[in-house]
Amino acid sequence: MYNTYSIQAWVYMLISIILTIICISLNIYVQGVGLYLLLYILFIFIIFITAYNITCLTKGECNTWGWIISLMSLIPMILVTIILIILAMSKS
Repeated sequence: MYNTYSIQAWVYMLISIILTIICISLNIYVQGVGLYLLLYILFIFIIFITAYNITCLTKGECNTWGWIISLMSLIPMILVTIILIILAMSKS
């Protein structure tokens, strides 16, 4: 399991999870238990995805992940372009 992530990814995960636990504790203390805890579960999932991304950057050989990141970067740009085209056409 240790070889799955790079050292940088392990450091990132350790710090992120500790800070997330602190934030969860403070949120529970201030606001009580609520649905926002589901967002923390999602956030922990994002921490693991980011750690995988850091590992790909440091170890390499992540061609599929590179394509996923490329698509995730392009989709917002394409959507904004389409929305701006629609707005420009509707203004005429």
